[in-house]
Amino acid sequence: MRIAVVTQPYYPQNGGISENVHHSTLELRKLGHEVHVVTSRFRTAKESTDGVLRVGRNVLLPHLGALANVNAGLGLKREMRRIYDVHEFDVVHIHEPMSPTLPLAAIEEAPDHVAVVGTYHASARRGVAYRIGHRYLRRFNARIDARVAVSHAARRFAARYFDADYRVVPNGVDPARFHPRVPPLDDVASGPPTILTVGRFYPRKGVPVLLRALPRIAEAVPDVRLLVVGGGPLGPWYRMLARKAPCDVRFLGELPREDVPRAYRSADVFVAPSTGSESFGIIHLEAMASGVPIVASDIEGYREVLDHGREALLFPNRDPDGLADAVVRVLQDRELARAMAAQGRRKAERYSWAEIARRLESLYLELVGRERIPLAS
Repeated sequence: MRIAVVTQPYYPQNGGISENVHHSTLELRKLGHEVHVVTSRFRTAKESTDGVLRVGRNVLLPHLGALANVNAGLGLKREMRRIYDVHEFDVVHIHEPMSPTLPLAAIEEAPDHVAVVGTYHASARRGVAYRIGHRYLRRFNARIDARVAVSHAARRFAARYFDADYRVVPNGVDPARFHPRVPPLDDVASGPPTILTVGRFYPRKGVPVLLRALPRIAEAVPDVRLLVVGGGPLGPWYRMLARKAPCDVRFLGELPREDVPRAYRSADVFVAPSTGSESFGIIHLEAMASGVPIVASDIEGYREVLDHGREALLFPNRDPDGLADAVVRVLQDRELARAMAAQGRRKAERYSWAEIARRLESLYLELVGRERIPLAS
């Protein structure tokens, strides 16, 4: 099959959607399919990346406690028509299909014979943009032949505004890339008990909750240290808050992709303190595949993949004391930590990207050749 994967977020912009698109694309190519990624131009991206078609220009806008990627280019519909004419795709798979602007252009210009698949990633208590734009978006939603959600939380959020059938196809992980035998980072290879957190510096990621938990953690584990991997607009504020921490806090920045697995292997416990609007959490799969026990907020999207008391300890959302108690328990109870790490590794192996790609391939094969309804004018 000839497949287009349309996404506004993509490398060099890190994040869950970028990981999903990249790895599922690689696995679909291994299955013998011709796959092109259609995405925005990013200021730091190379134009000649093999198999990546870049159109328009990416900008970031506030959305659900983070920054959303939006294509600000003119003539997107014309560029999508040209891409469709040149490549003659059988399937167009669009991530966050109801988002402006590139996803809607991809739907509107898709030839009638092409199967359109939409994957929904977001989860939140409410979607103001969906509610306001629902009437306008209905005709685009009607053109989608199959709807996928990365979790039950994402399915419930999307179905609240666009009532339809959704299949849950989760995010995945590469268990060979993230593995307990990966060496730790050189400059932190040995040392005191180590906490790790990974993610973009956005409000919903909850880094201040973790920083407020450090005094209680350091009181019980005096030589503890925290490694922070990531970057974003709130970085200077987080660094200012960290100056008051009673222990060593190291900001490692946005690591090269090859070093991310090594960061997990440098940690004794991985902490995900997000406060909401998370539909799944690829970071949890990465930590589990790396054999690292997890402490995470007890929020809907995280409960999708984490079982409290098995591979993770869940603490009440936004509660630094609960976070601290869970971290101290993992750091002080090595038998518990080993059991959590082993259980996490076993679970992560069930989420390989190869298995995710096979499920997508099966869906595509169901759709190709099926008669479909053209987009309403």
